[in-house]
Amino acid sequence: MALIDVSKKNQVLYVTLTRPEAHNALNAEIIASLTKTFEGIKKDKSIAAVVLTGDGPSFCSGGDLNWMRESIKYKLAQNIKDAQKLSNMYEAIFSCPVPVIAFIHGNVMGGGVGLVAVCDIVAADPETKFCLSEVRLGLVPSIISPYVLRKMPESAARPLMLTAEVFKADHAHKINFVHYVGNKESSQVFIVNKLNLILNNGPEATRITKDLIQKIKTSPWPAQRKLTVKTIAQRRVSKEGQEGMTAFFEKRDPNWRKN
Repeated sequence: MALIDVSKKNQVLYVTLTRPEAHNALNAEIIASLTKTFEGIKKDKSIAAVVLTGDGPSFCSGGDLNWMRESIKYKLAQNIKDAQKLSNMYEAIFSCPVPVIAFIHGNVMGGGVGLVAVCDIVAADPETKFCLSEVRLGLVPSIISPYVLRKMPESAARPLMLTAEVFKADHAHKINFVHYVGNKESSQVFIVNKLNLILNNGPEATRITKDLIQKIKTSPWPAQRKLTVKTIAQRRVSKEGQEGMTAFFEKRDPNWRKN
């Protein structure tokens, strides 16, 4: 039985975690499937956005108990290999070339918080409970920390990571960890609105903008300036850039926009 469901409608890829009986807890199979799915998007230019959700009572409750139990038996080398696979999954989603939108609900713990952190736009049910729970088990939120610290201010992350305090959607929204709080129906409206906005934009420009965001965060100041100058110059002479600017001045829709 597949632990994720992947379907495509128009230019949107819908990825759903389908292990509701286990609150979509992460195990080796889900990690491998998500990694493969998101790495594949890099090669598929027909995809403009991804919507990530979870079936059942929770979006993702963190690590699967049996998977975690197995790791107790591992030696250091085995644990490094296992942790690398988890890191690869988060990086595949984080570096996905198109916007990733998520609707989250239920219990979002540990590694589930990491899944939220690697998404670009997030809607949350008001009753969603979050917890960076690793320290309770004598572990560390290590793999997910670079993504969590990019998604929320360090001042907000420190108490949550150090205390394993449970927090709800209203607090997640307050610290900009999620972007909208509402029930499933209103969150669906929010997501559809964001998808319509994304599909209205130049598909190449959207991918390049997301890549630019990633690079700006990791580049020194001189490299940032060089990158931004080169990027806008290249877009101005690109087919898509030329079409977009021409359409704007001719007061018509560009050729990528579907009525």
